Amino acid sequence: MKALVIGGTSAIGEGIIKQLIANQFTVEFTYNSNSDKADTLCAAMGTQCTAKQLNLADAQAVNAFTAALTSADTPDVLINVAGITHDALSLGDVGAALAHVHTVNFLSPATICSKVAQLMMEKRQGSIINISSIAAKFPRPGNAAYGSAKAALERFTATLTLEIARFKVRTLCIAPAFVDTPMFQQFAQGREKEILKALPLREVLKVEDVANTAMAFIRGDIKTTGITLALTNGQPVL
Repeated sequence: MKALVIGGTSAIGEGIIKQLIANQFTVEFTYNSNSDKADTLCAAMGTQCTAKQLNLADAQAVNAFTAALTSADTPDVLINVAGITHDALSLGDVGAALAHVHTVNFLSPATICSKVAQLMMEKRQGSIINISSIAAKFPRPGNAAYGSAKAALERFTATLTLEIARFKVRTLCIAPAFVDTPMFQQFAQGREKEILKALPLREVLKVEDVANTAMAFIRGDIKTTGITLALTNGQPVL
């Protein structure tokens, strides 16, 4: 079984790769610039794991990456993990920031999804997981670029499902709330206790919570397709 993970050097990406390897998958993952982390991860995971550099902000590079995929490269599982944030008020000249965040979080993952889904359709099997965020459902000041990009990814995934489900290709968006990652630490900026007090569960998710959910879907323990599954810190999602 083969898996392709886009954004493997992120905390969630690494957690998912470890789960895939533990479940006897061979994994190819992409990374943007952290070659040291990619090399360390490959060394730790052994021959079942390989890495390839890919800048999701570079549309030409993404197009070249997808164009090089052939039926022989068809993964059984595609997981789009990579993402960036850019918190800033939605005022003034926001075009460049919106374009950059949407390219990395939506347009490039959607481009990769489209090609891999086509290959999976030919084999009449496959699972596609896109990592979204509850930021798509919970707007807050400064979060327009990231939240709208993740909302677009969720809508794209739902629509793609209508086109490919009959070919036995399943899709899922996983939308975590706060997860204990460097991205959360950057957001919290020392306000962790204050943030925890505002959460109904008084705790943030662990990387393993996201990775376990992904594996449950891949194994077929979660019998669905085309939905967004929210993993929250207790917040109701309507």
